[in-house]
Amino acid sequence: MRYLSLLLLISSTSIFGMHHEKLDVIVFAIDLEIIDGKKKSARNFVSRITDNVNNKEPQTLVYQYHFSKEENKVFLLEIYPNNEAALIHMNNFLGSKWEAEFVKNFSISNFQVLGNANSKLKKSLEPFTKDFRSNLIGFDRVAGQLGEEISKIK
Repeated sequence: MRYLSLLLLISSTSIFGMHHEKLDVIVFAIDLEIIDGKKKSARNFVSRITDNVNNKEPQTLVYQYHFSKEENKVFLLEIYPNNEAALIHMNNFLGSKWEAEFVKNFSISNFQVLGNANSKLKKSLEPFTKDFRSNLIGFDRVAGQLGEEISKIK
């Protein structure tokens, strides 16, 4: 299911570059494990941080936590229209109460950054991942239809 979401939302840069600005989508695909005894705390945390991101980061396109049935594993999907929006998120997160609470509730088992991450974004993500995957080839028909609307997000 997580890969279906990724397939529907990841787009090539050439298709998103339809209108005023060329979008260069960045995706964070993160597998997490909930630390023992932290299920309730983790659920509370994701509710609060999701509200915070929704209210303070208008350029964040997708920010979703997907819990396993047993509620011991979580997949976090984050999608940004460009490096700058992803950097805003990282700057809001690093050194904040959100980061401190995140590490109390989760351990990262896998973290992939998909898209053409620039050096500033890569540096901000050093504590979490070194797995950066650039878009080599492909297309996305869904993105072609959504590209104009996404380019209007400021």
